[in-house]
Amino acid sequence: MKTKQIIAKQQGFGKPTHSLNCDGGSGSYNWNEVTLCNMLKNEVYIGNTVQNKRPIISYKVKKFRIASKDEQIRVNNTHEAIIDKDTFDKVQCIIEKRGTNTKLKYDYLLRGLLYCYHCKRKLQIVLKKNSKRNSATHPYITCTDSKKKGCYPLNMNYEKFEKYIIYIVKKIAGIYADKEIFYGVYKKYRNKTIDIHEGGKKKIEQIDKAIFDINNNLDKMYMDKLRGVLQEEDYIRISKKLSLERIKLNEQKQELEQKIIVTEGKIDKKTHTKEEKELDELIENFLKFENLDKMFLYRLINKIEIDKEKNIYIYFNFSKLNLMDENLKEFIKIGELRNEEKVLLKSC
Repeated sequence: MKTKQIIAKQQGFGKPTHSLNCDGGSGSYNWNEVTLCNMLKNEVYIGNTVQNKRPIISYKVKKFRIASKDEQIRVNNTHEAIIDKDTFDKVQCIIEKRGTNTKLKYDYLLRGLLYCYHCKRKLQIVLKKNSKRNSATHPYITCTDSKKKGCYPLNMNYEKFEKYIIYIVKKIAGIYADKEIFYGVYKKYRNKTIDIHEGGKKKIEQIDKAIFDINNNLDKMYMDKLRGVLQEEDYIRISKKLSLERIKLNEQKQELEQKIIVTEGKIDKKTHTKEEKELDELIENFLKFENLDKMFLYRLINKIEIDKEKNIYIYFNFSKLNLMDENLKEFIKIGELRNEEKVLLKSC
């Protein structure tokens, strides 16, 4: 079945639908975009059986509702798959990012990836005219209904923004492809990550001990109050002080636990081996294209957030690329020094 492979390479459902209707092998059936979209989301093609998709509300009125994924009954590998899961996941990623609206006049490269840093909602790309008379329209990135939803207004030229993102992504991909430069810096930051991880664990142990001591002191103070050794006023004063200290320690512990979770994702070797193979293949294919392909972009980037000061935060689907984005200046600096060394060696 070639339908999913077509979608994985093309933009939207319009072209595949037209191809299917023009194909003599499709018979007299008139394909439309809704039917095709439902087929692309159907897990039966990867060997899974999903039931309870549309449970009945009432047998008297024969009304149905669409069940959430948690409510559905899913059994994996009930029959032989005719589509591999990797292709299926790629298509789901494209549908999720692009949405199912295929009747747009302009299908921008970054549509579906842009989010507001503050309210976390998707940003819209709209056509606007400049203040000059008879000026041409240009696409701008905006956070729609920002005032109504208590967010900050945003007005950013999309064309300039897209060029900047393409430059950054190509720069990161190029540096990653040069393994000598990449691993030189990556090992340094990976070791730093391990130090942060181990240091965080030790700090949590110290916090747990401090909380344990506070709880013991509170218990002893309560018993002293019952025996009449400690006055009521003193008990209230000291217990309040210790309780506030315990709250602060618990907050510190939660922050450290979150940092540890992030660092564990960067250290885990098993997931990194699988991720590295996929990323190597993706970057290799990515650098072959002169123009950015939407499918590769969706696989590389999870989302892009923009804040009120127009600062940009790129979140990649691969931890190594996120590490590079965080320390891009150092990677670029080392890359430039390496290129200078190569030029000097050639001139000798």
